[in-house]
Parts: sequence; structure tokens; C-alpha cells
Amino acid sequence: MMGLKSRIFRSLALAAAVAMSCFASPAAHAQQMKDGKLHLRFAIAPLRPTPAQTIKEFEPLFKYVADQLGATYELVSPESWAAISVAMTNGHVDVGWLGPWGYVLANKKSGAEVIATAKYRGKPIYHAIIEGRPGLNIKKWPDDAKGMRLSLSDQGNTSGWLIPTAYFIKQGIDPKTFFQYREGATFGNNVMMIQQGVLDLGSDMDRGRYGMIEAGEMDPKKVKVIWTSNPLPNDAITVPKGFDPVLKKKMQDILVGLSEDKAQSLMGSGYNGFVKATHDDYEVIEEAGRVTGKLD
Repeated sequence: MMGLKSRIFRSLALAAAVAMSCFASPAAHAQQMKDGKLHLRFAIAPLRPTPAQTIKEFEPLFKYVADQLGATYELVSPESWAAISVAMTNGHVDVGWLGPWGYVLANKKSGAEVIATAKYRGKPIYHAIIEGRPGLNIKKWPDDAKGMRLSLSDQGNTSGWLIPTAYFIKQGIDPKTFFQYREGATFGNNVMMIQQGVLDLGSDMDRGRYGMIEAGEMDPKKVKVIWTSNPLPNDAITVPKGFDPVLKKKMQDILVGLSEDKAQSLMGSGYNGFVKATHDDYEVIEEAGRVTGKLD
């Protein structure tokens, strides 16, 4: 079994590759081998407040998949939702747990393919939300929130940036001038700033909210939901263009074949399996990309 120091080194090396891929040129994808075995480079979006927490809660799933395939593996969780999309485009990730928007961007830029959608509490859907401090005088949303302090996440984040931005644009609102606006924060930072009174409003996702409440990281009395989006397709398990079709099918069967109880034992609280997915399932995300001018 790989030692702790060795695993940390390899995770840091992969994280560096993910970060550096933002400046790399796209490369053809090829399966890697290590000591005569298939070697898989996994990456997962920052589902928890820190990368370390994300890896701790979700690494058992990736280890299970690798074990079922007789493969070795390494796993990284960058701080940016956009980083995995870029890294996959540039050939540094074999299998990525991407946010819906990250998947759509990777698909458009390099032909990345979704093979499964994650289930949360038994459903392959979730919602973007805007949270705020209790006591805000908002009777009509979003009109009454004009001038309030709003924080959205980085532009690679589906529920944290893409969906609320598309919503505001459809309402005829430029959030950068309508609010005291900032962007780039993690969900955890948004929640922390709301609880501390530094922010009025911040973006999040409902499954993230549930997870933070269960973990004791959010006091629901201090952070209330102001706005909820229409249903969105959950996160996408994605492989690059040119990924071995036999391996792709095996991996899809492993993920979709997990019982909810088994899946729950391998993943963070609330996540309990996968369903097969195709690109059409993410049309609502593409449409939001067009609204925001990020897609042609």
C-alpha cells in the first residue's frame, strides 16, 4: 500500500499539474501505466469547504473504483471548480468529478464526455441558492436587494456563479452594478462572511447547505435561503475525449451499479449513487452559458 508521505507527494504533484494546466497546450489523451498496472489520475471538485475535507470524504469512492479495475490511482481536489475542466482539457486528468458547468466547458473545449451523474439524497438533481442574513428587508426579490453586498463564487462554479448570473441577466439586472458585488469566494467563505455579518448575500447550493448544517459549519438561524433556482443536473463524472471505450464502459457500470447503501458508505454525507448520463441532460447548463455570453 502506498505510504502516507508518498500519497501526499503524488497528490501535491497532481495538484501542481492541475494548476499548471491552465497554461499548458491541449494534449492527446493516453492511459498511463505504473508498475505494469493501469494508473488513473482522479480529480474531484471542491464539494466541501476545503480540498482536504473533500478528499477525506470522497477518496473511498475513487479507491473502490480503482480497486475494481485493478488500477493504481492518485486523487486531487483543487480549490477552483474551473481547474479540473481546464486540466482535463489539457490531458492532466483521466477521470473528473466536475460541476455541471465545468463539464459543459470541458465538452465544448475538448470533447470531454459525461458517463454518470451523481445522486444526492437519491436524486440526480440539485438547486442553486442565494443565502442571506436574517432580518434583511427583502419583500420582493431581487428588487429589494439593490445595493446589498453580494458574493458569488468563481466563474467555473455552476450554482455559485453561472446559474445566479444567468438569472439576474434574465431579470434585466447587471449584478456588478446592481449590488455591492464581489466574486471568487468558496461556498464556505460565503457562509462564513454571512454569519459574521460581513456579507448580506452569498451564493451556495442546496446540497452544500445541507452538508454544512450536518457538519456543524453553518447555523441555519444565521443563514437563510433567499432564492432557489429551478432543478439542475447534478455533478458529472467525466472522461476526456479519446478515453478507452472499454474502460469507460467498465467504469460507468461500476458507478451506476452501486447500491445506495454501498455508495453512501463510500462518499460524503448525502451522496448515494449515480445514474447514467448523456450530454443532453446538461442542456439547461449550456443555455445558461449562452445567456451569460460564455458560450457561443
